[in-house]
Amino acid sequence: MPESAPRGPVPVAAVVLLALAWLLPGLTGHDPWKQDETYIFGIVRHMLSSGDWVVPLNAGVPFMEKPPLYYWVASLLARTLQGILPAFDAARLASGLFSALTLAFTALAAREAWGPGSGRLAVLGLTGCFGLLFESHIMITDVPMLTGYTIALYGLLRSRTHAVQGGLWLGSGAGIGFLAKGLLVPGAIAVTGVLLPLLFAAWRTPRLPLVIACAMLAVLPWLVIWPVALWLRSPELFYQWFWLNNLGRFLGFSVAQLGADSSTWFWPRTLPWFGWPLWPLAVLTLWRQRASFGRDPGLQIGSVAFAVYLTVMQVSASARTAYGLPLLIGLDLLAIPAATCLPRTLERAIDWLARGLFAPAVAFSWLVWAIMIRTGHPPRWGIPHGLDPNFVMPFHPVAVTLALAGTLLWLGSWRSLPRLDARALLSTASAVTVFWLVFAMLWQPWVDQAKRFREVFDQAAQALPADYNCVSGLQLGESTRPMFDYYLARRGIRHTHSDDPAWRARLVDQWGLRPPATPPGWALVWHGTRPQDDEESFWLYLRRTTH
Repeated sequence: MPESAPRGPVPVAAVVLLALAWLLPGLTGHDPWKQDETYIFGIVRHMLSSGDWVVPLNAGVPFMEKPPLYYWVASLLARTLQGILPAFDAARLASGLFSALTLAFTALAAREAWGPGSGRLAVLGLTGCFGLLFESHIMITDVPMLTGYTIALYGLLRSRTHAVQGGLWLGSGAGIGFLAKGLLVPGAIAVTGVLLPLLFAAWRTPRLPLVIACAMLAVLPWLVIWPVALWLRSPELFYQWFWLNNLGRFLGFSVAQLGADSSTWFWPRTLPWFGWPLWPLAVLTLWRQRASFGRDPGLQIGSVAFAVYLTVMQVSASARTAYGLPLLIGLDLLAIPAATCLPRTLERAIDWLARGLFAPAVAFSWLVWAIMIRTGHPPRWGIPHGLDPNFVMPFHPVAVTLALAGTLLWLGSWRSLPRLDARALLSTASAVTVFWLVFAMLWQPWVDQAKRFREVFDQAAQALPADYNCVSGLQLGESTRPMFDYYLARRGIRHTHSDDPAWRARLVDQWGLRPPATPPGWALVWHGTRPQDDEESFWLYLRRTTH
């Protein structure tokens, strides 16, 4: 295609199809995966069985790390879809629901900032972002946190022209973020909302007091109802949630106890891949439009939102990549102006980088899958660490058809890319999407077997003699306790987490492969781990004599 030839916009239908192909695969068809999914599903099971929607309990133990919004939505979906989907698949659809809302409100925010046609570019930017892919498809509370943050930013943008509507969206988004994760989103949004009118005249509208009033009215129920209910139930649990898991994680005084510690270079090392391909486009936008920065609300909110949230992440004593998902929204807003007017050399470079990274990955995925189907086992040279070298790959015709259709459509689209605007974003988004589609359709059963607890607890149950119908689980962590309960309950085996002398079977969870000391009067009858897991092992003991 000639360099000067006019190019057309990316069709909305293509963006919607791509978003669905990115969003839906991986949400169903696998057991809860360690680390986050297992304890979240444990909390969902407790809510469904007990009807207690105030205190999140994981296998009988209060789990006060996060507020309960995700658990509520996941529980409602599990109850609604009972008999249609397994409970864990139905619960995981909460992530799909929140991710869809994130895409929708990012598109609305982009349109508010940059005008018609920008929403589709914002969706392409997010779906092509490396940092968003995995967390959007698992049970994790950071997904609704991102949704709330996105809605709040949209409210800020909307409030410039529609004070009441914008204020309500602003408060609702901050409230959703609070009830999903805690103080992080309301705090970052509040600082952003204060800095914008302080720094830029474009945000000092006469109706700003009305915006603030509407936002406070909208956020108040989210901030008050559940925390008050929790306090009335148990001041001690409120203290664990508010002081230790919110302020303690941020300031650092509870990190040694709760984990997820940070380092000075965590985010400087993470952002280059986490925010690709958005950050090069965002930098180019800021450089090209630097002269209009003082009067362009889109540039201002994208820059301030990103800078505020990055500062919060950098000074926080806790760090995980999932905590930084809101960084992508500011980058996405800043990337849009440059997406359709990149220098052709840079545009082609990002396009071919996406193809160069993901075409071999897709080809490798197909090759290993084909060998496994043909030979009945993985090739000895193509086994990623942690996967079972003896796994027998099942053949699912519908999944294979979807993966093949996606691959062929992607390859066929390469000829059309030079004719469309936003070639770099579109190429990266389609490459990431097809890779994820192929992975979810072909490799998910293999990865599922490695990341779930089904086999290890089934094997432990099978090792029990016929007259042993109850097991005590000892030293089980927050991820293994709920899976121990779930899989043993499916087999009709009674279980407890107490060291009751009346229980004649004991399952011990221990880090490392060395066995724990065998208690007097007990005999080791089984030892097992998840496939290729060289860190965590399980030991089953039977009581020889009764006391």
